[in-house]
Amino acid sequence: MCFSATVSYSAAGVLVGIGAYAVRQARRLHPAYLMWALVPVFFGVQQAFEGRVWQELDAGHAGAAVPYALGFHFFSHFLWLWWLPLASYQVEPVRSGRFGKLRKQVFAGCAVFGAFAGTLVYSVMVSHPEWMTVGVRMSSVTYDFSVPWRSSIHLPITPAALYALTILVPLLFSSHAPIRIFGVLAAASSVLASAVYGYAYISVWCFFAALLSLYLVYMIHRLAPAGQNTDTLPARSNG
Repeated sequence: MCFSATVSYSAAGVLVGIGAYAVRQARRLHPAYLMWALVPVFFGVQQAFEGRVWQELDAGHAGAAVPYALGFHFFSHFLWLWWLPLASYQVEPVRSGRFGKLRKQVFAGCAVFGAFAGTLVYSVMVSHPEWMTVGVRMSSVTYDFSVPWRSSIHLPITPAALYALTILVPLLFSSHAPIRIFGVLAAASSVLASAVYGYAYISVWCFFAALLSLYLVYMIHRLAPAGQNTDTLPARSNG
């Protein structure tokens, strides 16, 4: 598999265009789906940032690629950590029994934790862009953020696993089958990216997830019109 500026910009154009269609559909169907409809659009913007990273690297300007790399990481290390859990929370039925209430609480907890962790990590990145190194290895972009100090905090889980769980738990345990399917696809792509492209995991998994987000357009197109669970979602505003 080969990645390049052309691939990134092409993916960006497709994702933003189809995502705009999903946004129009979501506005007509139910506002709770709007966050899901925006996912392909945001993935498109993220891929556009990486397209510019490619351009700077191809020109031999690794240092000039860092600001665009930070734009890419705004999504990977901040936005997705809370956006996807909150999107799952938004469409989760409000009347689904005792387990349903617990499910919403877990999703809300993941969103709050993701927002806190994302803010902490991304603020350090923005404050110290000199700690980031961007390069190319085997036709993929690599991002290395080296903090010049070691933390004395030892977690029982790796940061990468915690990152994945924060995003995937709300997807995999959603009461909506299409969202669970998206979660399974995202989890499988994460495993594939880690096993085959471990040296460029962040870039490759985000690219896979960006392509998979097209499934969300299908979800909005088919799920919401069928009225599945929309009677238990928050009432739409007529104002």
